Amino acid sequence: MSGELKETGNMGQVQSPVPAKAKEKKEASMEDYFRAGLFILVGLLLAISVLQFIGSVDQVIYTWFESEYIPIIKAVFDLAVVVFCLYVLKFHLLKKKL
Repeated sequence: MSGELKETGNMGQVQSPVPAKAKEKKEASMEDYFRAGLFILVGLLLAISVLQFIGSVDQVIYTWFESEYIPIIKAVFDLAVVVFCLYVLKFHLLKKKL
C-alpha cells in the first residue's frame, strides 16, 4: 500500500503519501566554504582582540585606581564580562531554536 493515495473521511480529500514540507539538502558551494572560512577567521580575530582588550582594561585599572580598590573594580569588570557573554549566548541559542 506504499505509494498509493488513500481517501480520507474529510469530504473526499486525498492524502498524499509524501509530506508537502519535505526538505531537500542543498550541496555546499564554494561560496558556502568561503563564508565558513571567513566566519572562522573573523571569530579568531575577535577572540584575540577580546583577550587583548581585557588585558588593556586590567592595565588601566591598575593605573587609574588605588591599590586597595583594584580587587573591587576587577570583580565588577569581570562580572560585567560574564553577564555580557551569557546574554550573547542566550540570544544566539534562542535565535537557533526559532
